[in-house]
Amino acid sequence: MDKRRKTKKRNIAVLAILAFIAVLIISFISYWQFALHEVNNFTTVDFSHLKAGRDYITIRGAEIHYVRKGSGDKSIILVHGIGGGAFTFRNNIDELADAGYSVFAIDLKGFGFSEKPIGSDYSHIEQARIVIDFMEKNDIEKATVAGHSMGGRIALICYDMYPEKFENIILIDSAGLEEAPPALLSNLLIKPIMDIIYYNLFVKKDNFRGFLSSAFYYQGFVDDNVIGLYLEPFRVKDSNLAYLSIIKGNIEYDIEAVLKRIDIPVLIVWGQQDSWISVENAYRFNSLIKGSELALIQKAGHVPMEEQPEIVNEEILRFLK
Repeated sequence: MDKRRKTKKRNIAVLAILAFIAVLIISFISYWQFALHEVNNFTTVDFSHLKAGRDYITIRGAEIHYVRKGSGDKSIILVHGIGGGAFTFRNNIDELADAGYSVFAIDLKGFGFSEKPIGSDYSHIEQARIVIDFMEKNDIEKATVAGHSMGGRIALICYDMYPEKFENIILIDSAGLEEAPPALLSNLLIKPIMDIIYYNLFVKKDNFRGFLSSAFYYQGFVDDNVIGLYLEPFRVKDSNLAYLSIIKGNIEYDIEAVLKRIDIPVLIVWGQQDSWISVENAYRFNSLIKGSELALIQKAGHVPMEEQPEIVNEEILRFLK
């Protein structure tokens, strides 16, 4: 009799667990369907509608948007960070061009106003190849390449592949040395989870405001105009699918080994109050790159070229001269 009771209790416990799991699965699917509906209503901008009045070049099968100013003999290429675009350098381009440089700010594949092909290769190595091909298609033999955050990591990969294409490197709050998240996390990232993240982070404007504000020292800097600049590319159709590939494509690369091989001038610019990538990384970059210069920008977070453009421009022009 006791044995039957124990078996019955065990069966009830198993059924309760299975019922609980079933409720979780149904709840998850229901929430995902709601989030997906909201994401689809949010990402309604057709890529073709973005192209009017903007400059594009086809590179490695994708239409890449870029901004060009100036006609100097020496070129500067500006490479943005994740979630950004050429617009993040809007307060730097004109001044650098007025100083006598040809300035190119590009939107990497999947970012800004560039094409966002589904299932494409969005690895940092592929993005680096896009930067190099961009240089070749614009007859740029050598250039100063400035990379912000993810763009800094991509610039360093570019240098590792084609050092002869570089005159100088400028790293602005660069990625590459911070502790990377476990690869398992990106491997577990599937479309339903990405759709839910996309809904909560980008579709819900208040959440996006809070997230973006955390990148800045001055919380009030992120007004409706700044939010509009950052948010507009996320409204393009299938952006959520592109970002799934972008995050999963962030493969490992030995950046520290690259830094030790650099033998050209390097300027490291860093927001003193960066809460996204600690300023401690600036000192590490400085110690690993022989002869590099370090400029710490006071009262600036992760995007000093936006918060303190005059100071950043001054530091870049001083370095280049």
